[in-house]
Amino acid sequence: MAEKTYPWKTAWITGASGAICGEIARRLADAGVKVAATARPSEKLDALAASSPNITAFPADVLDVEALKACAAKVEAELGPIDLALLGAGMYVPFDIRNIDVEGFRQTMALNVDGVLNGVAAVLPAMLERRGGHLAIMGSLFGYAGWPGNGGYGASKAAVINLAESLKLELRGTGVDLTLVNPGFVDTPLNASYDPKKKLFVISKERCARKILEKLPTRPYEIAFPPQVELFLKTVRNLPRVASFPVVRWFIKATGA
Repeated sequence: MAEKTYPWKTAWITGASGAICGEIARRLADAGVKVAATARPSEKLDALAASSPNITAFPADVLDVEALKACAAKVEAELGPIDLALLGAGMYVPFDIRNIDVEGFRQTMALNVDGVLNGVAAVLPAMLERRGGHLAIMGSLFGYAGWPGNGGYGASKAAVINLAESLKLELRGTGVDLTLVNPGFVDTPLNASYDPKKKLFVISKERCARKILEKLPTRPYEIAFPPQVELFLKTVRNLPRVASFPVVRWFIKATGA
């Protein structure tokens, strides 16, 4: 069987110390792509870089836009133009209406939204100047509809979805493509605090990475899975609210979610 090949020479991945982005980094590196792995300094980031000669650690805080711009410039200076930028830094904090974690909500919004925006600001100008490049942004299917216990994470991903839609419209004719990646539940440490019984159609990080990389080279606007969750949440999004709220309540009761 022929080795998997990808259309990118250099990929920059933020949130690379996370389960999904780390797995994607390893798979790209195994296929010969030069991977610049960015996250805050940590043993996980060091271990990822040590796992392949094609992965180089470029530590940076995605919440520091100037540091992230400098990081992207350093990547291009050392590895070459960034063909693919996968902006995947993220976090999840449970949302309990009886004990609202305001600081946790703010941190979630900052990392999941500002972290993406800062990454776009760091890499997009050079892509526009070259009239070429591929932006991939990690969203979530749970950004399409409100879900109990998911107020912070869902709100942040709804913002990311809206940002991606706006960018897609503005990038037409620039030579830069944008892909929004919207998984459902993935079994990672990110959502370890979430009730396992409520993780419907959960998939492994390996399967998630594989599904993303199967479709990403074709540069679609959206990669969304699993199909059962995608269909339900997008249907709920398009229903009048007088109907959508009862449907969600029924679904939760029927499935035990």
